[in-house]
Amino acid sequence: MTLSLISLGLADERDMSLRALDEARGCDTIYAELYTMKLVTTLAALTELIGKPVTLLPRGDLEDRSSKIIEEARGRKVGVLIGGDCLSATTHISLLLEAAEKSVETHVIHGSSIFSAVAETGLSLYKFGRTVTMPFPEKGPTDTVLRGIQGNLAEGLHTLVLLDLDNEQNKYMSVTQVIRGLIDAGISPDSLVVGAARLGQPEAMIRAGHAANIETIDFGEPPHCLVVPGQLHFLEEDALKRIAQCPPEALKNRDLKPELDRLIGKYIAGCRRVREAMKMTPPPTPLTAEQIRDLLDHVDRYLVDAEYYRAERKPTALTSVAYAEGILDALKLLGIADFQW
Repeated sequence: MTLSLISLGLADERDMSLRALDEARGCDTIYAELYTMKLVTTLAALTELIGKPVTLLPRGDLEDRSSKIIEEARGRKVGVLIGGDCLSATTHISLLLEAAEKSVETHVIHGSSIFSAVAETGLSLYKFGRTVTMPFPEKGPTDTVLRGIQGNLAEGLHTLVLLDLDNEQNKYMSVTQVIRGLIDAGISPDSLVVGAARLGQPEAMIRAGHAANIETIDFGEPPHCLVVPGQLHFLEEDALKRIAQCPPEALKNRDLKPELDRLIGKYIAGCRRVREAMKMTPPPTPLTAEQIRDLLDHVDRYLVDAEYYRAERKPTALTSVAYAEGILDALKLLGIADFQW
């Protein structure tokens, strides 16, 4: 039979398209996966709208027991309701691939998502670079987020920062928390940021300005997200003033190079500190001492390159630092070097 991934949209059950509703009503069994985003709906509301019982899928059931769902779809029409657009998360793409491998027909019904709704800020979707997700502090460091922002800034692109959540624990990261985390990680308090909450809902809220100022604003109920803008077109600047109440001074004399330069300097200093303080142990593999010295020489040369490109104001400096970090990480993974970033 079939497995249908059905998008619910951004807010509640009323965001379902007519096509999504028709597809759900045609299914024999309907599940709902509601852990990847915050929705203002309930199983009861979905059941009433669709006219059939909707069963909640805990996170583990979809990620770890997908085979069971696909096996059920061999003999029945199975639908999975998913918040936002159903293919925004890699988990759902993996489900399609597994179904295809087992020759189960699939249907995909798309819907609204944060990746399109972020245009409500007035920023052009064509100018967004890599999207990053800010984790809760207990889940790990913010290095990936910071590097994503750095890379996008180097190309003049905007960065959409998605915020961690745990629907089962009713725990949601706020704009205030993500800005505080980014400032602690090295982003300047004077950086231009755009905070947004409940995009796609009537009570949506969008504010832009210096990070230190936006951090103090209460954005209310989740979900929240953050945008770190790159180079702005004059129409985007006008939109931030009118839509996001951005103070004009936050847009004046805005040069991305000092911010990028400062962040690059932070990572160069981190690499040099590790290089000087790391403790070496005998290699557990046939790697010779001479080969290890060659690797460390590469680290030193990459850092010299990074300093050179930094002085030239070239984004290549980030690449050189990344190469140096990669070699150091490799030595750590091999058990040859001991250090902490």
